[in-house]
Amino acid sequence: MRFLLCLLIGILQVAPLAAQDFPTRPIHLIAPFGPGTATDTVARVLAAELTRLTGQSVVVDNRAGAEGQIGAQAAATAAPDGYTLFVTTQTTQAINQHVYKSLLYDPVKSFAPISALSGGAQMVIVRNELPVKSIAELIALARAQPGKLTFGSGNGSARGAAELFKIMAKVDLLGVPYKTQPQVLADLMGGRIDVTFSDFTVGLPPVRDGRARGLAVTSPQRWPGLEQYPTVAESGVPGYASQPWNAAYAPAGTPRPIIDKLNKLIREAVASEAYQRLLSTTLGVPFPGSPEDLAAWQASETVKWGEVVRIAGMKEP
Repeated sequence: MRFLLCLLIGILQVAPLAAQDFPTRPIHLIAPFGPGTATDTVARVLAAELTRLTGQSVVVDNRAGAEGQIGAQAAATAAPDGYTLFVTTQTTQAINQHVYKSLLYDPVKSFAPISALSGGAQMVIVRNELPVKSIAELIALARAQPGKLTFGSGNGSARGAAELFKIMAKVDLLGVPYKTQPQVLADLMGGRIDVTFSDFTVGLPPVRDGRARGLAVTSPQRWPGLEQYPTVAESGVPGYASQPWNAAYAPAGTPRPIIDKLNKLIREAVASEAYQRLLSTTLGVPFPGSPEDLAAWQASETVKWGEVVRIAGMKEP
């Protein structure tokens, strides 16, 4: 009995000490979407800042495919030691579970929340040749040609935003799935699809240089730095809002002292000049918090997007 008590005390003492020394080797950071996506961009800046803060190499591994499921599974099955992190969005953590009958991972049970990272909004973008210059005109054209206009989506966030618009604006748009959002913008500019609801990272550059036309933003209020664009809500779809977010997780079972150390490091990284510069470029906003804050946020987003999936009939057969 005395031996077991000493062993337990020893284990309890080792965990905090291990967290103090963490990390002592390179960290593997999995992003479930391809290069050039918003998630990839966030992951790479975060990796660079964590490398600076820890002195250990932090390597980004893009595991794209199946709406983020491939990357999520890889992260979920990694060793729960803090050396594999998962930077992802509501696509894998709040939407997929409602769309697919079975997932390669569990968005709650497979992960230990660390911290939210940043959030933003999306922009409704149409090809230049489409004869619309406002959300009202887009709705009118869609109603005049039900099922004819196409929207492209390279992730669950983009698809969810479009499906929510279809429900609330009472229009029929034909969805065209893509592997990544950059492919969506390429086809939009090439005239092969009509509209997309894109994150700012991918969508703003072609809008700013005139290769595509931005109509509105999906935030509840006009977005700082893009005040010239109205919100979808004020353009004829009252109450509409869709705001993507990024967050960091570890595999379930990662010791809490390690999670707390990672939370502290990520907060420092998000506050860094490099990360703030990224947000100024992509017009994102930081919102780091505790693991409990992230768990609560994920739960609320899961309820919201579950209802959208149900009403829109997005569930895969």
